[in-house]
Amino acid sequence: MPYGLTLTSPASEEVPLLPSRGEICYYKLHTRRPLRSSGSNSQQLVSALTFIPKISVHKGAVFKCQVSYAGKEKVVVERVSEKFTILSAPEVSEIQLSEIQNDPDVVSLTVRASQFHPDVITFRWFCQGGELSPVASQASSSPRPNSEGFFSAYSQCKLPQSELEKGGTKVWVSVHHIALKQPITRETTGFIKRPCVSEIISSTSLPDQALTLGCEMTEFYPPSISVTWLKLREGEHDDREDEVIEGGEMWGPIQTHLRLYRATATLKRRATNQQRKERGGGIICRVEHCSLENPIERHWRNVDIVAPSIPPSISVCWSGEGVGVFSLVLKGGHPRAKLVWAAGGPTLSPLVSSETEEIGDDGQKELKSVCALEKSTSLLTETSKQLERERNGDAIKTKAAVTDPDAEGIQYIDEKMDGETNEIYMDEETRAQVDDYSDKERGEDPSALHINKVPLISGHREDERARLRVCMEITHPALKLPVYRTWTEPNEQTSSSA
Repeated sequence: MPYGLTLTSPASEEVPLLPSRGEICYYKLHTRRPLRSSGSNSQQLVSALTFIPKISVHKGAVFKCQVSYAGKEKVVVERVSEKFTILSAPEVSEIQLSEIQNDPDVVSLTVRASQFHPDVITFRWFCQGGELSPVASQASSSPRPNSEGFFSAYSQCKLPQSELEKGGTKVWVSVHHIALKQPITRETTGFIKRPCVSEIISSTSLPDQALTLGCEMTEFYPPSISVTWLKLREGEHDDREDEVIEGGEMWGPIQTHLRLYRATATLKRRATNQQRKERGGGIICRVEHCSLENPIERHWRNVDIVAPSIPPSISVCWSGEGVGVFSLVLKGGHPRAKLVWAAGGPTLSPLVSSETEEIGDDGQKELKSVCALEKSTSLLTETSKQLERERNGDAIKTKAAVTDPDAEGIQYIDEKMDGETNEIYMDEETRAQVDDYSDKERGEDPSALHINKVPLISGHREDERARLRVCMEITHPALKLPVYRTWTEPNEQTSSSA
C-alpha cells in the first residue's frame, strides 16, 4: 500500500507548495515497517515528516497525506492538516539603562525582543519602591520583520533619575508571546550612570622600551565595568578587529562620590623590532557597562613616538634697522613638535612665528622655526618707523632673514598688537595709507616674515631699559616636560641702545 505526502499553499490547495526563487528546503520522511495488529490480519503503517520551517515557504501551508494501493494510482484515503503556523519564542535582552541627552534628570530603560513569530507581542512594565510608575512609549513596541521573516521589537519607559538614585527602586518588565509557556521577565534595581571614557594615553619606560597604554573611566555606576583590549589588522583600513590582547590590568573601581566610581585600565606591551617598523594597525580599548546600549571604544594608532633632536641654543642675527631674526632647527622626531615663541622684559608675551619642514642633507626631517622681532620703547617713534618702512623697499622673506642679517626693508605684516594705541597718534589720511598698503602687501606676498614688536619697560633711570629676553617652548609626546631655550640680551647692548 503506497503512500505519499504533499504540501499545498492556502491560496490553492490544488498546487503543490514548492520553494520559491530556487530556495532549498530540508524534508525527511520517516517510515516504520508495517506492523500486524494483534488478533487480526490487518496491518498498520506509521509515517512521519520532519522538516526545517521557513517563514517564506511554510507560513500558512497545508499538509496532505495521501494513501493508495500498490499498482493503482487512485488515492483511497486523504487527510488534510490545518494551516501551518510557525511559532518562534522571542529572545529578550536585559534592561538597558541610559541617560537622555536633552534631559539629564531622566533615565531611559529599554528592553529588546528579537527572532519571534508571529508578530503579536506584549511588554508590561512594573515599578516597586518608587512614587511613579514607568509608562512605555506606544510607538516603541511596533514589531519589524527581518530578511528571514522573524520579528523584533523594543519597549522603553522613562523614570526620573531621582527615583533610581534612592537605591531601593525596582523596575521590571514581562514579555508575553504565544510561543511562550510562561512570560519572560527582566528586572533592574537602583541608580545607574554611564561612564566617561578618556582617549588612550601612551608612555614609554626606559631602559626596556616597554609601551604602556592607559584608558580612564570616570563617573559611572554601578561599579561593575568590563574592559577588553583588541588589536587592529594592519593595512590602510584599521577598522577591523584582529584578536583579543591578553594581559590588561584594571586599577579600581574606586569610589569618588556617594554613587560614582572611577577606574583605569592599562596594557603593557614590549615593543619588538617588527612592531617598530610597522606603521599601520592599532589597538582598541573597548569598555562595556550595563548603562551602555553599545560598548564605548577608543582607538590608538600603532605609530612610533620619537623625540626630536634639539640644539642647545637659539640662533639670532640682527639687521641694520634693528630687527632681530631668531631661529631654531629641530631634527627628526615623530609626531611633529609644538613650538611657542615668547619675548619681553620682566614678563613675556607670545610671538608670531613661521615654521617650515624640509629634508636635510643627512636625510632627516627638519623643522625650522623663525621668529622676527623689534624692540619697541616709544609708540610715536614706532608709528613713524612703520610708515616709512611700508613706503620703502620690499618685504623680507623668512629664508632671507636667516641667511642675510643685513637685509633692508623689512615689511610689517600685522600691527594689531599696538593698533588701538597707534590710532591715537595717526590722522585719518595716514591711517588709510597704512591700512591700504598692509592689505595690498598681505595679499601679494603671503610669505613675508611677520615682525613682532616687543615693548620693553624702562628701568629706574631714564637712560636704562629692561633687557630683552626671547624664549622658545618645545612640547612633544615623547618629552615628559617641555624643553625651553632662552636668549638674553647682553648688558652692553642695553646700555648702548638706551
